[in-house]
Amino acid sequence: MVDLGSNTFRLVVFEYRPGGPFRLVDEVREVVRLSEGTPPGAPIGPEATGRAARVARLFAGFCEGSDIDEVRAVATSAIRDAPNGDEVLQAIIDAGLPARTVSGDEEARYGYIGAVNGTTLTDGLVAELGGGSIQVGLVEDRLLTRSISRPLGAVRMTDAFMAGDVQTRDNVRVLRRHALDVFHLEPWISGTNRMVAMGGAVRTLAAMAQKASDYPLGEVHGYLLERDALRELIERMTAVPRRDRRKIPGLKSDRADIMLAGAVVVDALMQASDLERIEVCAEGLRWGVFWEAFLAPADPPLVDDVRATSVRDLAQVYGYDRPHCEQVARLAVDIFDGLARLGVHDGDPREREWLHAAAILHDVGTLVDYNDHHKHGHYLVLNAGLPGFRHRELVIIAQLVRGHRKSIQSPGALGALLKPRDEERILRLAAFLRIAEQLEVGRARAVTGIDCAIAGDTVTLRVRAHGDVDVAMWSARQEADVFKRATGRQLAVERG
Repeated sequence: MVDLGSNTFRLVVFEYRPGGPFRLVDEVREVVRLSEGTPPGAPIGPEATGRAARVARLFAGFCEGSDIDEVRAVATSAIRDAPNGDEVLQAIIDAGLPARTVSGDEEARYGYIGAVNGTTLTDGLVAELGGGSIQVGLVEDRLLTRSISRPLGAVRMTDAFMAGDVQTRDNVRVLRRHALDVFHLEPWISGTNRMVAMGGAVRTLAAMAQKASDYPLGEVHGYLLERDALRELIERMTAVPRRDRRKIPGLKSDRADIMLAGAVVVDALMQASDLERIEVCAEGLRWGVFWEAFLAPADPPLVDDVRATSVRDLAQVYGYDRPHCEQVARLAVDIFDGLARLGVHDGDPREREWLHAAAILHDVGTLVDYNDHHKHGHYLVLNAGLPGFRHRELVIIAQLVRGHRKSIQSPGALGALLKPRDEERILRLAAFLRIAEQLEVGRARAVTGIDCAIAGDTVTLRVRAHGDVDVAMWSARQEADVFKRATGRQLAVERG
């Protein structure tokens, strides 16, 4: 899939089979700056057209040499709005890249599909900021009900309001006022309580905010960007000449000149919507185009359960032993539910979901090597990410994957993302996962269920099974010390 954006042309390669797992396997990007120096309504210049054709030729050669089965290339606002857009598009096609121009409504729709399939957004706003335009949509019950596309992109606003090497607070104020005037024409932008934001500029702002706060996780998808942090970035960029902004941690050098304008537009949107934070999503327009192909003929192409889908797909990509992992998940949830009924813990459904996810993913590290696979799995979960889960939840699930065998480690710097008592939750859930794993030792799936009972300070797990499970029960009893630390109770394991 190729996103022919106003600022950057980006090629992403997805590997998938219908009904199976998918993964992003390659990505190539090149800054083209189609709209640089051209106000809305002006033609794209010959130099920009030449850059576009050159990059299109490179991308076409890449696709041909990589044996890619299908190429979908879409052009956005810079080509769409230019009087000579058809000529520029034809130059791209002549360079060997089959492409089409999407309308503003289509662009907003693709961004919406990417956002709703990449987050748990049910009701709220979706926004995608590009180099030439910004798309804003209203989502109600997971459906896009309103949308706009406006020429407020980071490159265009830089040219219009922030030309030159030095910007002042007056430049910021004038651009913010202009953007607010545009957003205030759409009353539906205010009154929601959630916004998912996308686009390269938004991801860069998230990376900058993370660097400024020593954020312990290098993942921008799912990051919550606070308005106070955004305003601090605006002040920081305004305080230095454009040529020096590339020194700011997290700011890519090829975006250093346009990020101030992009930040001000995002800030104005947050002000217009009366929101103090936005959720950053890395899955925008190009993901929407992918989902349209992957889930065809569904319309709209939406997954039923984002969180469950992200867990399943990650497990499949890493080649998990499905029968074993699903058995461990069933047994772990049996223990969780049984002890909740007995009042050993409060049965929080979020904890149950984290436990199930960790059980499905607990062995993904064996893709690297069986030895220390709990450590490898911890790394893979953290760095691959789980769309739909908050960063705190991602850390909890990764800690459970690491804690399913050997010693249970402190989260270290990642502890900054946890809430009070989360480490207690992790210990308790890890104990359940470890017992379930031991009851599935040998991978025979002989245990058919677990009944829980309490007498005094002892919890007894009565194992229902077929065949010989003596070794499995013996193995489960080895987790008695962890269970005692987690629940304050003794553990007994018997055949029911």
